Amino acid sequence: MQRLLNCRASDFSQPVSGAALKAAIMASEGRVIMAEVAAGVTPLYSEVTNGELLSAFGADLLLVKGMDCHTQVIQGCDNYRHLKQLTGRLTGVSLEVLADDGTDNPRAWNAENFSLVTGADFFCLTAYDKPGVTAARVCEAITQLRARSDKMILVAKFYASGLAPAQEYAQYAATGADGVMIPAPASCRGASEERVEQAVAAVREAGALAIATLSSSQEGADEETVRLIGLASKRCGADMVNFGDAGVAGMADPQAVYALSMAVRGRRHTWVRMAASIHR
Repeated sequence: MQRLLNCRASDFSQPVSGAALKAAIMASEGRVIMAEVAAGVTPLYSEVTNGELLSAFGADLLLVKGMDCHTQVIQGCDNYRHLKQLTGRLTGVSLEVLADDGTDNPRAWNAENFSLVTGADFFCLTAYDKPGVTAARVCEAITQLRARSDKMILVAKFYASGLAPAQEYAQYAATGADGVMIPAPASCRGASEERVEQAVAAVREAGALAIATLSSSQEGADEETVRLIGLASKRCGADMVNFGDAGVAGMADPQAVYALSMAVRGRRHTWVRMAASIHR
């Protein structure tokens, strides 16, 4: 797989291993943008899905969040496969890590739910600050998922207190994650450039992609704020920037995606990504 910046829909239509996708992102030198789509939220405009809007404004990868693995319904389209057809983008599925196997939760990580979404291009294990959802539990989930799939595995562990120690992010990489999400500079309490840079360096040294994420509602911030956060993330060495789903209507503000894209990779790559036909 060539570097992700140069990939088009025909490249994204091919099966891709985690190692190949990771290498394609790494080769893009911090200029890849992923954006989350909340499966259960009504699209901002009824004529198109939120995924289509995000793609139109420059997103390279889409991550479906909060999807019921049994019904696979995404508001505005049929399922994650249909969303990929509409957008021509690599489309991943997020599974929430719970304190137990979450067998009664159709959105949680467990073997049964995973077996229903194996066609996704990549996966994200998302863990919130809940009782029992420890770093050890996340590592257990990584090991279990890695045993079942060779596709790219991302990890997003969030804390109400803000940034976790750099060693924790590196631990996820050492356990088998291909990429680890780290709060972008100024996106949560204590996320100074110095601390984020340390976390990024630790993750990369452990062999994984370091992903700066705007996921504390700043995905709906004004364009200048997003530009500043994006440039700070690039200075810290992030391999990719992720937008959460709390901007507008279950996605990032599309204008925020465009603003960040223009800041971290300029007009050429931004406009080509926006304009390229899904038939290329």
